[in-house]
Amino acid sequence: MDIFVLKKKGLSTNAISRKTGLNWRTINRYIRNPGDRKPYTTRNRTSQLEPYYPAIKNWLEEDCYTATWIYDRLKPLGYRGGYDQVRRYVRGLKDTLSRKAYVRFETEPGRQGQVDFGEFQVCDELGRTVDTVYLLL
Repeated sequence: MDIFVLKKKGLSTNAISRKTGLNWRTINRYIRNPGDRKPYTTRNRTSQLEPYYPAIKNWLEEDCYTATWIYDRLKPLGYRGGYDQVRRYVRGLKDTLSRKAYVRFETEPGRQGQVDFGEFQVCDELGRTVDTVYLLL
């Protein structure tokens, strides 16, 4: 109705387009055929990924795997869709899953000592592995 009111006021198609946010071709179509408005039909399609939703959700609850890792695991299971579809679904699912929060643990100075364990391969000048060295850092 806005299109017809604005057209009766004498506005051009481009002016109506700017005011309504509709494409000028759409406005021309409504002006030429005022009673011929067909609703757009859409059909609900299921995703190729839908049979794999439970497996993906289980993997993400297990650990925060990447979409690439999940895609690589789905291919042998028979998934024939594309990577982007997996990536979009995983991104949406990761947003809904709760993440584990880690609380920083601190004590007074001198109360407790913490170390990290490291393992290194020592090589000679020719690049051959000579020995494994274990360190406490």
